[in-house]
Amino acid sequence: MQSLYLPDGQVSSEVSVSLEVINAEPVLDAHPAYESCSPSLRNTFKGDDDDNMAFIPYADDQTFNQVDHSSWYESFSWQEDFDPDLQVILLETSYRLRARHSLEYEDIEECNVLPSKLSSSPGKPGLFAISRRRDRLIWPGNSIPADYVFPSMNLPSNLFQRFQCVNSLFCPNLNCIEPLCGVHVEPNAMAPPSTLSKQAIQTWGDVETPCERQCFLATATSQVCEIPCWSKSEIESFRVIFEVTSSLSPCDLSVLCLKPCSEVNHAHHGIYKQNAVEFYGTNSRSFILKRTNGNADDDCNQFTPNESCRHNGPCDTAEGCPCFQNGAHCQRNCHCSSKCPRRLRGCRCSTGKSGVSCATAKCHCVESRRECDPELCLSCGCSFDVDELTACRNSQIRKGAHKTLEIGRSRWGLGAFLSESAKKDDLIAEYVGELIYEPTFDSRGEVATHRGRSYSFKLNSTFTLDSSYLGNSSRFIDHSSSAVQPRPPNCRAYVRLVNGEHRIGIFALQDLESDSEILMDYGHDFFSQ
Repeated sequence: MQSLYLPDGQVSSEVSVSLEVINAEPVLDAHPAYESCSPSLRNTFKGDDDDNMAFIPYADDQTFNQVDHSSWYESFSWQEDFDPDLQVILLETSYRLRARHSLEYEDIEECNVLPSKLSSSPGKPGLFAISRRRDRLIWPGNSIPADYVFPSMNLPSNLFQRFQCVNSLFCPNLNCIEPLCGVHVEPNAMAPPSTLSKQAIQTWGDVETPCERQCFLATATSQVCEIPCWSKSEIESFRVIFEVTSSLSPCDLSVLCLKPCSEVNHAHHGIYKQNAVEFYGTNSRSFILKRTNGNADDDCNQFTPNESCRHNGPCDTAEGCPCFQNGAHCQRNCHCSSKCPRRLRGCRCSTGKSGVSCATAKCHCVESRRECDPELCLSCGCSFDVDELTACRNSQIRKGAHKTLEIGRSRWGLGAFLSESAKKDDLIAEYVGELIYEPTFDSRGEVATHRGRSYSFKLNSTFTLDSSYLGNSSRFIDHSSSAVQPRPPNCRAYVRLVNGEHRIGIFALQDLESDSEILMDYGHDFFSQ
């Protein structure tokens, strides 16, 4: 029965409507079980999970031991005494002290009268930084104007601190151009102050054409006796600029210092009295390593990469070189001399009749399980663009030359399928996820074992790569073994050192057609964990 109503709510008429009842049989199968994750193109450093458990997994599942699993954590996050309104009250307090009582924020901070800091410290944002990340609360006691922005505190006060601030925004990893990078954990520290090296002296001597800023070439060296009349801040700025860029000529330094070239030259001779020290080849350092055979990174799967060395002098024990202590080669982002005997040397492969290079263990980079470096391996073609894959076959991960995958149903639930054809040894995908330490791997392993699906790969002696909560379509690649017929594995995972970073590439074991399901042997260790 269908009723029609008037504006006042009264029924105006009723109409009978015939209905047909259809008994529909269920034709849709239940969707295979899977875990969602945040999509990512690159690995992300996680380290260890928070000591505060956000929630208890499988709390309603009696077969999962929640008590034992909770022992991995120190507390539950909901037990923390956190009041977000307290932040609003403290911001209002600091603003009133500033606006009504003319107190500077620095003085308020120094008095320590507030339970929380206004300024930020490394790894811990202050109240002012938090205020720029959250919505402004409207409440009766608010007197902060809607357009008011709390100032940034701890601003750099000199040129060197400004250099440090800007330098910290960039990642020191060679293949990462992301500001405020969340993948790599090592800080991009400032290089140690450099001196006027022999190479820099040669650079100064090579200047032949005078510049247009009162060039030092027009000034006789005999006239060099006093520092020009510069202020203390100008002299300090020159020191900082010179220590960062000591290899520049006075002509170039004058552009950065906004001073005449001749004055820059005079200032340098007045401030720096000592000539350069050539670090390599001196008698006092004759014990420097003469060969690099037998380094720990000759097999890149057996060591954890260290941060680049940033010391002055040779790479040895006396200088505390992290590359020397780790038994590794110096990479091209190290700050040691380019003639350092520990420097990594690239391969010298060339394309053969097949038109490819670096496809077998004859290549030193392939033998060491590292991808070719475009600045070190100059003849193998690894510097070509992604589309020019007919050259170096040992640079596919760095180039991102992977295939397109689609997720679909397979005989084991969900699987990964090729959307295009692939040839043998082609990169199918890079396996990405979170970089975690051993304790977090163990705690997450209990949950993975219970659900019957694990997404962890051992990366090196320190890190495991887990795509449980962050990853890409490669996490859906199913397991198969040589004993499984007629569907044996058709790809294999390899750990490669790519520009100083361990990454996992999944490569085709044979030619594959489009729509082929990608299968991989997880190995005995995966099932014995």
